[in-house]
Amino acid sequence: MRRKQLYAIILAGALAASSAPAAVFAAEGDVAATAETSEENPVDGETAAATEAPAEETPAATEAPAEQAPAQEAAAATEAPAQEAAPSEQTQQTTEETPAVQETPAAETTEAPEAGEETTLAEGESTKPTAISITLKSTEEGAEDKVRYFDTIQHAINAAPRYNAETAKDATVIEISGQIALDDTVTVLADKKVCIRAKDAVTITRKDANFRDNMFNVSGENAELQFDVKEGAEGASFTVSGKISDDESDSVGGSIVSVGPGAAFGMDAGVTLKENNSAANGGAITNVGGNIVLKGGTITGNNGAKGAVYSDSDIKVQGTVVVKENQPANIYLAGTSALVVSGAMTNSDISFTQEKAADKQVAVKSVENFAAADFNTAVGQIKYDTTDYTLTLAENGLSATLQKKAAEATATPTPTPAPLTLKYKSGTLKWKDHTTVTLQMTTDGPCKWYYFFVDAGTDTKTIQNMYVANDATNVMSTSGSFDVTAVKVPEKDSWLVICAKPDSGAKAKMSVVKLDGSSFKKKRPAAAATTTTRPAKTYKVSESTVTGLDGELKFFPGKFYEFTVNGAGMDNTSPVQGDERWYPVYWSTKKNPTTEQQNTTWRIGSGKGIKDGASYNIYIFLKKQVYNGKEWEDATPQDIKYITGSNGKALTFTAASISDKEWNAYIAELSGTPIPDNGGANGGNGGSGDDVDAELTATAAASEKDAGSKSKSAVSTADESPIGTMSALAALSLLAGGYIVVRKRKKEEQ
Repeated sequence: MRRKQLYAIILAGALAASSAPAAVFAAEGDVAATAETSEENPVDGETAAATEAPAEETPAATEAPAEQAPAQEAAAATEAPAQEAAPSEQTQQTTEETPAVQETPAAETTEAPEAGEETTLAEGESTKPTAISITLKSTEEGAEDKVRYFDTIQHAINAAPRYNAETAKDATVIEISGQIALDDTVTVLADKKVCIRAKDAVTITRKDANFRDNMFNVSGENAELQFDVKEGAEGASFTVSGKISDDESDSVGGSIVSVGPGAAFGMDAGVTLKENNSAANGGAITNVGGNIVLKGGTITGNNGAKGAVYSDSDIKVQGTVVVKENQPANIYLAGTSALVVSGAMTNSDISFTQEKAADKQVAVKSVENFAAADFNTAVGQIKYDTTDYTLTLAENGLSATLQKKAAEATATPTPTPAPLTLKYKSGTLKWKDHTTVTLQMTTDGPCKWYYFFVDAGTDTKTIQNMYVANDATNVMSTSGSFDVTAVKVPEKDSWLVICAKPDSGAKAKMSVVKLDGSSFKKKRPAAAATTTTRPAKTYKVSESTVTGLDGELKFFPGKFYEFTVNGAGMDNTSPVQGDERWYPVYWSTKKNPTTEQQNTTWRIGSGKGIKDGASYNIYIFLKKQVYNGKEWEDATPQDIKYITGSNGKALTFTAASISDKEWNAYIAELSGTPIPDNGGANGGNGGSGDDVDAELTATAAASEKDAGSKSKSAVSTADESPIGTMSALAALSLLAGGYIVVRKRKKEEQ
């Protein structure tokens, strides 16, 4: 049982024996301060729910009376033994600081072999957890699955069992996490079926510019490779980037994935293949004699000899597939190969080019027994790379053919002007200053040009729509190179767009130079320091304001009110050297307070309470600070003043009078014990000005909170009463009861 509750019971017994009323209550100020130590703790009327720990398990340190100075009260609270700290607070803190359990703890996956058992590790296999693992499902009831860890994806693939139609129908799942850099091609050979699955945010890149071959190679009969994301893994994604530098002219020789005869590659939602600038037919995927299945994912920002995806066989698509913003084509279908819709499609964005494109050539078809309505929806999400053809549904509703657009009839055919060539000259992009870059462009004919900036990542169609022919005013009279000085480069990641309008009448050309490469951004010169000529701002302390002390305040015992001090100049968020401000320091009801009378917590109340209405002076002291060009510092010599009103005198606030009924009701509500009306004999103080015995102070609990302390002035139970205030009220009630008994006996004797 807690000491305060035991003390309260003893007091209640003594009061009952003398027939005197008892007054036991919880100080509202202490309850509020305790609740403020945690966002999960309730306040005011919810205190019981936050303090369900049994009293005997949470002995409390005896509090100093509320009238004591904050320092004394804090000292009294620290005298309790360490084991008597409130367990509810300790439990909360422990819960917040415990790290999340790893998905595959080392204790569950690295068991030592039993005596006599031999353990053989495959090449690259580790007994300790790594970012690459294979989970072997147990075949025995009640046995745990086994997890094998590897140092590289290749070693994990090598350790995967070979495909057997009778015993191993499913692919071997290799789970990976984090960032992985490849320095050699990952190969999946015949009779190996593997699924590489990301279980968090995974990025696979080339280790450096020396690795320029295929990143993944799938070849041989029954060789299969699939990329997907672990279902239900929060924040999981799978990105493979073939980028080796920010230079657009720097290319590699291999694809991200190369698929050979008899092999297959598939990818699901959450997977992205991007930024491989390659001399291979397909920058992202090259398929010769194999199969491609796209069940979701994104392929973007790739450049290949034919396009991003090159295939000489049909490509199956379903789900949400995005293949766009690749060069020179998105999907290049060699021969008469086509796209095959194998499932429902939603929000896809696919464009393709067919090598043997011709009018009425089948370009998109469906698998057997596919719903015509679903196929029609899917075709609406697929388009041809150029404007030469459109897709038209066949009569059966389960295939779509190319329809060549009719040439526009002209009275006199005019020759088509040769297109203009506009290229960035490699290695010329440099910073001139923080907001200016210079570079060189080359063109094969006369033109007029201009430039503008776009946010990094803006799509091609949006950039094209931003072209304004009349803005091209810089003249290039011949072919060759011209210098570009681009000013006002934005602070955020940007791309520079160069637009050239040829004199020949051909279509304008646009070239995008990316300024958001990490190495280029690091070279950006620092911004020049800005200066200001405005005069320094100065304020009077009387320009400071106080809120929260307006109106009449009722100071019940232990009732505290928070107020706010807005120092003059404290709202200055862009100071210059010489600016002044008044920084709130402390307050007091004394004009010349001692250190003990200086309250640094901005809340006010009375431990005993104030029944009689009165006005009080409050002196709120602030110190002048001056901005030195880098930070605020105290004025020299030190200048501390209190806020005055328009009359030049100290600020005041009003304590409203409290009736006996209100007073007793408040105490009864807190203590649970009704208090008789004794004609005002239940305590209270009155007065006005500086020299009064109102004992208006801040609470120590609030002071500890503002100082960053996690300790509480009262133990977290249903009883948050400051024992000193309880004792004082109980004593007053006892005296009042005794006074009534004596008066009654004198009347009886008369």
